[in-house]
Amino acid sequence: MRQATNQQEPALARPTPRVRIVRAAPGSGKTWLVAEIIRQEEADWAKTPGGIAALSFTRVGGDEIRKAIGRDLGHPHFVGTIDSFLFRYVVRPFVHRCFPKLAAPRLIPADWAPHHWKKYSEDGGAAVKGINLFGCVFIGEEENGRAIIARKPHPALPLQRLTGEELEAVREGKWRMWQRSGCLSHSDAAKLASMILEHQRLGGAVVEEVARRFPLIIVDELQDTGYFLGKCILKLFQGSAVRGVLVGDPDQTIYEFTGACPSLFDRFETIEGAAQFPMPDTLRCPPSVAAIASQLRDSGGMLGPAGDRVGRAILVHGADMTADVARLIAAAGPRSLKMKVIARQNATVDILMGRSASPLPKLHCPALSHMHRAIVLFRQGRQVPALAAARAAIDVVAFGREGMKDSELTERGLDPERWKRLALDCLLRLNSAPTDGTLYDWQSTIGDDIGRKLDGFGFTQTDQKASLKPQKRKGWDRPCLEYLPQARPEVNCEPKDIRTAVTTVHAVKGETHDLTLFVVPDPHRKADCPSVVWWSQSEDDREERRIAYVAVTRTQHDLVVWVSDPCFARLRDRRKTFVDAFECMTIDACIASLFAGRHAKCAGAA
Repeated sequence: MRQATNQQEPALARPTPRVRIVRAAPGSGKTWLVAEIIRQEEADWAKTPGGIAALSFTRVGGDEIRKAIGRDLGHPHFVGTIDSFLFRYVVRPFVHRCFPKLAAPRLIPADWAPHHWKKYSEDGGAAVKGINLFGCVFIGEEENGRAIIARKPHPALPLQRLTGEELEAVREGKWRMWQRSGCLSHSDAAKLASMILEHQRLGGAVVEEVARRFPLIIVDELQDTGYFLGKCILKLFQGSAVRGVLVGDPDQTIYEFTGACPSLFDRFETIEGAAQFPMPDTLRCPPSVAAIASQLRDSGGMLGPAGDRVGRAILVHGADMTADVARLIAAAGPRSLKMKVIARQNATVDILMGRSASPLPKLHCPALSHMHRAIVLFRQGRQVPALAAARAAIDVVAFGREGMKDSELTERGLDPERWKRLALDCLLRLNSAPTDGTLYDWQSTIGDDIGRKLDGFGFTQTDQKASLKPQKRKGWDRPCLEYLPQARPEVNCEPKDIRTAVTTVHAVKGETHDLTLFVVPDPHRKADCPSVVWWSQSEDDREERRIAYVAVTRTQHDLVVWVSDPCFARLRDRRKTFVDAFECMTIDACIASLFAGRHAKCAGAA
């Protein structure tokens, strides 16, 4: 059995403080530590009523905890996301006692892309002045206690605070939506949970009930909780009945678009009875990689390396990102090599996988927009959001709004399972629709097909609530293939026996790889170059540095960072110390150097 390291031992020593706060560097063994704490607690758990709540910000975090324990924790314990915990044990059971005028709460997953929805309830519930309510997040509070709300005006831009009339309109719009439809984003649910826990008359009783049910609460990835999730956790720890373990690293805060902020981590250190347990060294990254990561650490200071790890840090530069990455993947190695190719944006991942497409012009037809997005997502391998978009399309046509509940379908005499199968059938059929015409031709084809399918469910053309007719707007006469991802064989060239994937940095949070290839595309503007933003002190840029820090610390052996030739030149001119910490080479030199004899070495190291 694995033994605790010198850094882990103090956090496991008995007697333990009421609340243990562990600042854990990347790869410092925090997941093992959490699992060991749970195993210790389980040994004596028969003496304690209630259960253990082991929470993480992401589903991946919960899966890692289960994997480390070696099994799933059954009743009375709970392992899952913080969002699902608060919705299940705070919002759903207590919202009507505290706020009786609100509709039955319904958590809308982000994968459903509700920020594309036009209407949320029977009487409309449309976006406020062109702002979609699901795209607005609660990120903090003003001095008077009123919530601060922000939104992204564009996917590539940071969150921007709403002010004035827009802010008031969104506040009122959120409340109306909660009253009429009960639809909640994850941000809405966190805000509503905090309101319940702070309720003047019933909040204390709710806190006591949750504490009775879960006298031990363990939170992983604490730095990504955001303001109101963190406020809920603080509220639960205010009473002396709850013990806790809070684990995180402010340098790895990369969910700023949900309101997370590194400075929020400091709030937890003020909890009465809390003790800090630093774990500043990595057990994952070799010295060469730790030296790179130390220069990207937002808080400064050195990341202590794993001295027993062997690996290289290579900075590759080239002119053709897609071709270079395809060659690296093909040369990577045997099945024993766990490799991941990661990038900052989904758009970069799509380009690397040969599944990108030109941005779609505005169709002025919500149903066709939903279905086009469904097919694009399906071709990109994102089945869950693809099915959600297809479901949104048929909901809009049949009922005039998205997000129909199963109970609402049943009231209208429809089987919810058959309705879901209809959405899937439409998606699969339309994905294979002819693509040899213009965008207008393709829209007409899929519109007619959706109409026929709905007619079979009793929704004739006169019954349908939304149009399925395309309009001859900008781009209508362009080939439809320009707006649909098309697989390119030369990109998907990796051998079938290589365990590799191309994904985002956010998707690999908490993972460990043998080789991490971090792809940094050439920016559209020089001001967005890594040579600028990774060292910027602007609050709008600092998250980019933290994302790079998370990316380079995923590997336990080799790190390859790909940049364009112009980006390499700017890094060499402006960040010489950073560049000098790498071995710098072209793609040809990298393949010859890194993979020559690499197979046997990696197999032996694993």
